[in-house]
Amino acid sequence: MSNSLSPLEVLSSIAAVSAAALLINYLRGSSRQTPPGPRPLPIIGNLLDIPQHEQWLVYQDWSRKHGSDIVRMSVFGTDILVVNSAHAASALFGQKSAIYSDRPRMPMLGELVGLGWHFAFMPHDKNWQLHRKIFSQEVSASAVQRYQQQELKWTKTFLQNLLNTPHNFMEHIQHMASGIALEITFSLQVQPSGQPDPFIAAAKQAVEAMTETGLFGTYVVDFLPILKYVPAWFPFAAFKQQARGWRKSSDIAAHVPFNLLKQEMATEEYVPSVGSKLLATDETVDETAIRQAAAAMFASGSAATVSALTTFILAMRLYPEVQAKAQREIDQVVTDRLPNFSDEARLPYVTAIIREIGRWNPVVPLAFPHMLSADDTYDGYHLKAGSVVFPNAWAILHDPAVYPEPHIFKPERFLTDDGKLNPHVKDPEAPWGFGRRACPGRKFATSSMYIAIATILATFEISPAIDSNGNVIEPSAEYGSGMLRYPKPFECTIKPRSPEAAALIVEAAQE
Repeated sequence: MSNSLSPLEVLSSIAAVSAAALLINYLRGSSRQTPPGPRPLPIIGNLLDIPQHEQWLVYQDWSRKHGSDIVRMSVFGTDILVVNSAHAASALFGQKSAIYSDRPRMPMLGELVGLGWHFAFMPHDKNWQLHRKIFSQEVSASAVQRYQQQELKWTKTFLQNLLNTPHNFMEHIQHMASGIALEITFSLQVQPSGQPDPFIAAAKQAVEAMTETGLFGTYVVDFLPILKYVPAWFPFAAFKQQARGWRKSSDIAAHVPFNLLKQEMATEEYVPSVGSKLLATDETVDETAIRQAAAAMFASGSAATVSALTTFILAMRLYPEVQAKAQREIDQVVTDRLPNFSDEARLPYVTAIIREIGRWNPVVPLAFPHMLSADDTYDGYHLKAGSVVFPNAWAILHDPAVYPEPHIFKPERFLTDDGKLNPHVKDPEAPWGFGRRACPGRKFATSSMYIAIATILATFEISPAIDSNGNVIEPSAEYGSGMLRYPKPFECTIKPRSPEAAALIVEAAQE
């Protein structure tokens, strides 16, 4: 006997929930001043005002139009607040992190797609604290040094792949990032770049699911969880079919690598990894928590690196003067070898490029949604408990008062006149999240980005692609839209800077 609701029952439930939400809002006091925003419609509120693409730009425009750091919508009784300035983000997520650290329930992502095991989306409770503790201790600033050999190994493989088939640079970036994450987490190896690999496929599809479902409100079921029970054939229930496809990859990422690791450990001849270390040394932690935390490291460990390195290639194609300046810096520090981690302190311009990548086109332009767990006030506005609160990282990182000419890729903004890192211009924090929910893997991600970017600049020249008629192919510089942001495919020419550079790559790959 099916326990699915009939269409009539679904419609009746939606009407009842909506009416109840409106009544509750009225009883709580509609006279309280709330942040400005578009005028809501009866029952559905601002459902039709939610942007379908590049939401961060729309919310930034609303903030300017209304002259407010915070803008508000209400959909089926749920308030959505968007924070558009660094000052407001610090005041709320930083100074009041105790009430801004929860996550809203997201039925599409967490329950239908099955990504509830990822600690980034867990509610702020003891389970989340345990997962974050496991994750943080393995990717802390001190722990990151333990992974440098693996990062160097995979970077050398990446350079060789780039030398052999430079037009497949996006595929090679994904291969390197997934290879590093999988080896460090589970001591498993991916197939050579260009060959089908089940781990890379699962990670890519799990990240795709996060991208498409991670923005609260993209699917109506986030506002009305009862819709998760409608049958897949029901009108407007295509989201259930989408979720079913993503769920397979989510389950693979959450279980298969961990199960293979346990099989290897049973032989007692396994190669140590984060997962094996946790299983062997911490018997007080539930195995499920270890599996889920390790899966989160694998599934999302490559996401920031893939986006950032593809953005780097795009930036070097569009701003050749930046590439030339970085190469001059590297040539003064490194001779007859590839850059290594010990060179980083003497390459401030490369560091500035990494910071500018995160500012210019952040991986997560509209940061993960927070949920306000108690009533609050800001700038005279009443902020209701239960509100979903989005930090608009894009608006914060493109504030012309902080970053003049924000749409231009300009690493010099982080440097003094004599080329040193400027202590008065902060390393942007917005690309990595806010408050207690800030990404604990930041040091690991920037470490992988540094060694890849430094070695690419040392050995390759990135220039315009030319079509069959001899015309320059201009990249669109467009990005996809979703929680995670990636450049759309583009063409460029990537070739060794010299025969000596090519020889260094071949030699390094044979080590």
